Amino acid sequence: MDRGFLSNAELKTPSGRMYYYGAMAFLLVLSLVVLFPFVYAFTSGLKNSTEIFTSGLNLIPKDPQWQNYREAWTNFEMIELFQNSFVIVSGGVILRMTVSALAAFALSQLKPFGGRLIMIGFSITLMIPGIAYLVPLFVTLKDIPVLHANLLGSYWGLWLPYSVSAFAIFVLKTFFDRIPREIIESARIDGASQLQIFLRIVLPLSRSILLILAILTFMDLWKDYLLPLLIITDPQRQPITVRLYYLADDYYGVNMQMAAAFIALLPPLLVAIILQRYLKTGLAMGGVKG
Repeated sequence: MDRGFLSNAELKTPSGRMYYYGAMAFLLVLSLVVLFPFVYAFTSGLKNSTEIFTSGLNLIPKDPQWQNYREAWTNFEMIELFQNSFVIVSGGVILRMTVSALAAFALSQLKPFGGRLIMIGFSITLMIPGIAYLVPLFVTLKDIPVLHANLLGSYWGLWLPYSVSAFAIFVLKTFFDRIPREIIESARIDGASQLQIFLRIVLPLSRSILLILAILTFMDLWKDYLLPLLIITDPQRQPITVRLYYLADDYYGVNMQMAAAFIALLPPLLVAIILQRYLKTGLAMGGVKG
């Protein structure tokens, strides 16, 4: 069985073995660098208030304080914070996938007038950092044009900005373009409407890329801090990224903060670990066969 980037024949040569073991060593070091912050956050939550400030690395605590995680779960009211975050993130994921899929289908299959210019406009927005339009977005949400509605303090003030993603539309449009035209035309000849084609043909063929985008969207929205900080001012409705900062900064030591922070990063971490095989499958199935 071939070893990925090297065939069995190449692996038998001295240069091939040297290249292989060198690559493995590099990947091992890289994996340790990536995993270190997670391990450090976890072990820091097991230390007492004085040990965490001891000089040196001291990655492994001398006397693990497992009760820190139980106290952090109770004192920080993690259940309520998780509920707020899941409501915000779930609504954002559903709306983003819905809007992006519909927009990509329209641009790919319906061929609207000026569709190329629309895609260029989407591409331009990808080059603009999000912080640049944060103030205009805040002003817009404070007074929605025409409707004159104020969405500050409402989850809709987060869901509406979350629902539009130029990256997701661009990726889905590119994927939809690769669906064989013969399938679409056959459905139209059989009398299928555009909505039926979208729901019964395009979406089933695009399950892999939709799953990948949904996972990436979940992880992206879960870690968002600045926009929820500006929009949701009610402490009882703030997501975990915002409320945890205020609670930890005002009342608890660094060790409790690290324990709570590690608990807060578990959902996206578990999603990435559990669904990684689906990510691999989706990437492998990225090409649509005719």
